[in-house]
Amino acid sequence: MNDDETRRMRLDEGAREQEEERGGPDSLGFSLRKALLGAVFPLSTEQLVRLARENEAPASLLSLLGGLPSRRFDSQAAVRQALESRPGLEAESPEASPSELGPER
Repeated sequence: MNDDETRRMRLDEGAREQEEERGGPDSLGFSLRKALLGAVFPLSTEQLVRLARENEAPASLLSLLGGLPSRRFDSQAAVRQALESRPGLEAESPEASPSELGPER
């Protein structure tokens, strides 16, 4: 392996680490931000689902949002916290396990 290949590998590893810290394309945070783009809080559970549907969120995330208790959420962080505190949601990705998440896209 030459110096260029080693440097490229290290850059790739660093980029992956940064993406994981920020919430990469496979993370719940990334999917939620995309699904709730344009949200003006507070929003009810039904409004969250409607907005996510309009933003073409994956079916698995729509299912997760629809499974939240009916209440008002004051922020995206509150929505994420509610999703992460649900029993059985162990992975960060909304598409981690079809058996836990229901029907696929």
